[in-house]
Amino acid sequence: MDASSDQLRIAKHLLLSSPPGQFHLVLQDLTEIVSPPQEWIATIRKEHDSRTGREALDQRDQQQQDQSDSLGLKDNMQKYIDEFYSSKGVQSNHVISQKNNDGQVTILLYAERIQLQQYHAGSWTARYFINENDGNDTVSMSGTIVIHAHTFENGNLQLKSIVDLPRVETSKSGIFQQIQKWDEESVVTLRGIYDDMSGEVLKKLRRVMPITRTRFDWNAEGHKGIRQLGIEVQNRE
Repeated sequence: MDASSDQLRIAKHLLLSSPPGQFHLVLQDLTEIVSPPQEWIATIRKEHDSRTGREALDQRDQQQQDQSDSLGLKDNMQKYIDEFYSSKGVQSNHVISQKNNDGQVTILLYAERIQLQQYHAGSWTARYFINENDGNDTVSMSGTIVIHAHTFENGNLQLKSIVDLPRVETSKSGIFQQIQKWDEESVVTLRGIYDDMSGEVLKKLRRVMPITRTRFDWNAEGHKGIRQLGIEVQNRE
């Protein structure tokens, strides 16, 4: 039976919200319920890859069009990826756009590490926008970084963080020092948020005094012990 417009709308939302590296798994489950046309699937897959930046991986074996590279971005970007985005299990690539009408060059950097057998996956999508300044040896830079993490061991949680990179002025030779600075600052900031999540962020999502008038016990070890005890009881049964 052909899928209705409402079914396709919901299916599109689920597919575009799929965790890193799991578009095909979400699609597989959806096709057990609805039967979307192949053309529709191809369109949604293309939109997903464009939104997430995963389209960069599809161009790893393709030669980018010859274009003026007065900033020396292509070779330097590959060196940068080889140094910082080539850990075991990581897939990464970059795409450099041609200058648009405003003379802006866009660097798309995408990296993902999919470890479904370990119940987690994550992706890093960065877009750096570069404009050469007239009359001197400097450029204006800005951009965004999107970090998408997914874990599903004893639960199912997705975290997506968007970092806006403020416009800065730097020399042409300092482009990749600025990119590295942005990346490192983003990691430090997010690490602080995640490290404090169980202690502060999750507490703020819950009422201080629930309806039972009993304060919630945030002792992680205590809850772990109770969960383990429940597993042992189930095994005995």
